[in-house]
Amino acid sequence: MAAALANDSPRYRNSLICCSPRSEDVASRTASSSSTSGCVSADESYDSNYMPKSITNKKLKIHSSATQEEIEKAIKQCKELVLNSAQCSDERKWLVRYLVELRLRLEDLKDNEGEQRVRVVIKGHHFEQQVNPSNRKQYCDHCSGVIWSIVQCSYICTDCGYLCHYKCVDDICRVCAHVVMTDKGQFEMNICPEKGLSAQDYKCAECHSALTFKDSWNEPRLCDYTGLYFCATCHWNDLLPIPARVVHNWDWDKRYISRIAFQMLTLSWTRPYIDVENINSKLFSFIAELEWVHKMRKDLEWMKRYLCACGQGSSLLSPLFMQLGDVNKKYSMAHLQAINDGTLETQLTELTEMCRSHITSCSLCSGKGYLCEICSNNEILYPFDSGAIMCDKCNSMYHRGCWLRKGQKCVKCLRIEDRKKSKVDVPDDTVSNVEYDIDKFVV
Repeated sequence: MAAALANDSPRYRNSLICCSPRSEDVASRTASSSSTSGCVSADESYDSNYMPKSITNKKLKIHSSATQEEIEKAIKQCKELVLNSAQCSDERKWLVRYLVELRLRLEDLKDNEGEQRVRVVIKGHHFEQQVNPSNRKQYCDHCSGVIWSIVQCSYICTDCGYLCHYKCVDDICRVCAHVVMTDKGQFEMNICPEKGLSAQDYKCAECHSALTFKDSWNEPRLCDYTGLYFCATCHWNDLLPIPARVVHNWDWDKRYISRIAFQMLTLSWTRPYIDVENINSKLFSFIAELEWVHKMRKDLEWMKRYLCACGQGSSLLSPLFMQLGDVNKKYSMAHLQAINDGTLETQLTELTEMCRSHITSCSLCSGKGYLCEICSNNEILYPFDSGAIMCDKCNSMYHRGCWLRKGQKCVKCLRIEDRKKSKVDVPDDTVSNVEYDIDKFVV
């Protein structure tokens, strides 16, 4: 039974223990010596890849059973460290976060009066006790053990979805993925920036447990997103497409990633973090669908200016319109995936046709259109028309055919230049050299 539960745990997913015919013997032989591998307490592995080293060296961690006086003392110590830290530095930022956690913990201790905590704030996580857990089998993100919801209490982070036992909540060593991605504001754009086990001192990048190829329980697993090695407890062989591979190679094959990377990517999947135009502008020439969407985004940007100034057109500003019509031209992984699947093209076509229909039929929006000065046609032109072109200097609009017949010269710009040339400079008034006798004006 124990071996079956061990093989069912996500830490052994696609590992040597599950594949080896002698997995039960290996598990029974090494369970006693390696049952706590990867479950290092937060006191032993308080430092993280996302926290400044200057903070990890300070003994700020307090015990889970700390009293109110001990927490108040820790708050006072943390205040002094905040004041002594450099202004606008990463150290001060993380110290302020920890100070907030201590204050919330103090308030929680006062409210519960020694009872079981309903809310816990630690390492940026905002844990809440699971009242109605899911029917599917759940695993603890700290020890990778099964959470028996009938007999065990568990917590879940409302920000990143981190799950853990009640007994493990004070020992977690992973910073909240929501905090990490909010600070970074972008994805890792280097393809698998692997540094090697020697750079990690042959330890897990998260819990700092020893890694070795000789022991199947502690086999190192490479995260394709971060390029770091993790133990089986911190790396469950989750599969997701990697943003760097998508942007550079348009490679949508799923790769093995760690738990922290899985949570960061899942949390930021719909956030517009990818600036394709600056990272890899050549991708537009190779992916026709991406180039078409990029052109549609420019049209939506112009349509947004018309609709925002119209009282009736503001109802067309859907969430998709606000995301794709933004001037920053960034994409989310959800947008790129929809482009690859072909679903975004259909949505954009319907959205642009609806907005175009309103702008051309609305008296207020159509009154802000342009007329071609070359052909003097009464057809109203808009910046998002495919058959129109706009002058970069004066923003005048012409038919594309008229623009080419005129030698790609703007009529308005030529008129302004001629006016400047024909303008005659008015000479300055000559100053009179007549000397006035002050005595003549004195009575």
